[in-house]
Amino acid sequence: MSQSLADLRQTIDDVDERLVELLAERAEIVHEIGRLKAAAGEQVFDTVREQQVLERVARLNPGPYRAEHVRAIFLEIMSASRSLEEPLQVAYLGPPHTFSHQAAQQHFGRSADLVPLSSFTDIFDFVDRSPRASGVVPIENTTSGTIGETLDLFAAHTVHVNSEILLQVSHNLIAVSASAPWTTVYSHPQAIAQCRGWLERRRLRAAVIEVASTADAARRAADEPDAAAIGPASAAEAFGLNVLHRDIQDVASNQTRFYVIGDSPAARTGCDKTALMVAVSDRVGALHDVLGQLRAHGLNLSFIQSRPSRLKPGDYVFFLELRGHPQDVAVIDALRSLSDAAVLTRVLGAWPSAAAA
Repeated sequence: MSQSLADLRQTIDDVDERLVELLAERAEIVHEIGRLKAAAGEQVFDTVREQQVLERVARLNPGPYRAEHVRAIFLEIMSASRSLEEPLQVAYLGPPHTFSHQAAQQHFGRSADLVPLSSFTDIFDFVDRSPRASGVVPIENTTSGTIGETLDLFAAHTVHVNSEILLQVSHNLIAVSASAPWTTVYSHPQAIAQCRGWLERRRLRAAVIEVASTADAARRAADEPDAAAIGPASAAEAFGLNVLHRDIQDVASNQTRFYVIGDSPAARTGCDKTALMVAVSDRVGALHDVLGQLRAHGLNLSFIQSRPSRLKPGDYVFFLELRGHPQDVAVIDALRSLSDAAVLTRVLGAWPSAAAA
């Protein structure tokens, strides 16, 4: 029995040796690709290409690993490969161990240079002034709706949406002790809103206090034995807390969608989404005319949201997402026709659809 075990372990060692050799061979090829990209002035990070690689290896997977395991392994291989060429800076709403941090890691891997910032404005400013940098900002949640602050910032910045991230959000009640009579429960306002029903049903005799992030909530709970926090399991692990109640969000399929912003949109794939910002004149039927032009060109809207223009009361800017890419003929024709129906039309970005992927 022990000899058989030793033989199997030796076989694993032999396989690992071949894997390391193949990884080194792959890295040499990546280095050459990086050299060609640098000569052509292209970015190291290619959203479309990396998504294609992840989907391809998932299709090739014969098991017993699940497809998501294979994707996760290759995501980290590509993340490490990128770091050999040019450190990729990615700004997100910090501190670490928040859901924004999870989203950034899920998309870029752990070898990216993840930069925690204190506000959405700081993220947009960072991307605006940092060539080749990216940012991760939330756009909507299935429970609490659209994040208007993110949309408002597009009016004052020149960044482009070039990808989206869908993150399954799991909220947990975390604390030092399971038996302490908590006097306070800390969390971010969005997390509190997404767990309001659970908190009301439990009738906790504790003050619910809003703080800057779920990570800050976990830190406070770690320092206060009579306090608990609502946040991700990763924050509990980081601050040495116990997960007392899992998945306490009111909607089981609680997802947050994030935009990845950068200095250029993604290339056309044939299964894309495009974001527009449209300002209409203050007249009856103006929005109806805009939507009519999109419908006339066979374009399907998947998102529409209005925001005050901040120029004068009653003026609004509309944010739209449609199926297609600015290089598609139908989208090109629709954008031309919108010039008659809208005061301003701006393409905010284009990217491969995460849902389709």
